[in-house]
Amino acid sequence: MIARIATFLVAGVAVYPVLATVFWAYCLLGGHNVMEMVYGNAATYVLSVAAAFEFAWLRPIGSD
Repeated sequence: MIARIATFLVAGVAVYPVLATVFWAYCLLGGHNVMEMVYGNAATYVLSVAAAFEFAWLRPIGSD
């Protein structure tokens, strides 16, 4: 159980900068307005949590 929680935390911290950079570059190059930037910012957090949850959930069971 502790290993899954650690995987969740490490994956969330690792995925967030990648998603933030991708959304930032897309908004910069796409010329989006402020509302779309707010949605992109929220999506960065939501997708980071979703990716961390998936990494922790798909962790092999025998590794706990």
